[in-house]
Amino acid sequence: MGSITIREWGNIGTEKVMCITLSQPNGMSVSCINYGARLIRLLVPDREGQSENVVLGLADAEAYGNDRASFGATVGPVAGRIAGGKWGTVQLEQNAGEHHIHGGNRGWGQQFWDFTTEETKEAITVTFSLESTPETVGYPGRLQAKVSYSLDKEGCLTITMEGISRDTEETLFNPTSHIYFNLSGDAKHPITDHVLQLSCEEVLELDADKLPTGTKQAVTGTAFDFREATVLGETIRKRPQGFDDVFLVQLGRQPQLILSDEESGRQLELSSNRSSIVLFSTTDMNEPYLVNGRPMRSHLGLAIEAQEVPDAIHHQGWNNIVLAPNTLAARVQNYTFKW
Repeated sequence: MGSITIREWGNIGTEKVMCITLSQPNGMSVSCINYGARLIRLLVPDREGQSENVVLGLADAEAYGNDRASFGATVGPVAGRIAGGKWGTVQLEQNAGEHHIHGGNRGWGQQFWDFTTEETKEAITVTFSLESTPETVGYPGRLQAKVSYSLDKEGCLTITMEGISRDTEETLFNPTSHIYFNLSGDAKHPITDHVLQLSCEEVLELDADKLPTGTKQAVTGTAFDFREATVLGETIRKRPQGFDDVFLVQLGRQPQLILSDEESGRQLELSSNRSSIVLFSTTDMNEPYLVNGRPMRSHLGLAIEAQEVPDAIHHQGWNNIVLAPNTLAARVQNYTFKW
């Protein structure tokens, strides 16, 4: 039978940070905090049964309060960049040069969420909820957002994101989970020995500001071809700048992504109802702060961001991220671990 523990985990400003941990007898557990509805720790056994943390996490609540790299955050209302921060006549915050990124500096990853927990025979769950308004987040329209983390006894972590528009105005909804994975356990080794496979035939061409140009490129004969299992380090040697790119995945083929680490024996399979996955290889991300007890460095983690394509509102024919008034939208990601 699984268990749920809740404890105080420091402060950010005057607000208490609460840590909720879901644990299963198989050695898996997930810890989340109410600041940013963030996943901060995920324990998964290796082939010997030793449970270790397979995501990158910061040291304490204060570090998360200062975080600008979205470690484990629920990024929203819209993930990725919006050109010029413009949506029709609406001007969003320009927090990435002249562009908008990841919901801005008041986005969901920087908000305190309410939460409830639930335990059933099948799974244990924490659900975070937030009233996203123009006053608090800066997006037009009022949106009731919910994010649930559900851990079952078979080794599957399901993250469900829901948005219900509560106004007469349209709003935008394209969130993601900004989790950095490292399956070696406690970030003992870089991700360059990880093996990646993707059900992806095309990637988006990006401009110098990492915005989609509108052109789709075939992966055949390029460093973006992960249709067969490929060692990340071999590809990064061919592409020294690494990856911060949009892979168009095939919804009819699940899982969409398989990531494995031979030394630990851990394997992650991702299935989602979204049309793209943004992969960020943390190349050249050499920073002074501590991650999993050591300085952040290049290739320490792989951010896997399932979402609709970035800047979709500026490209006709791409999946619609506009949420009409009084409408429910749901995004589901299933992370299944094997060892």
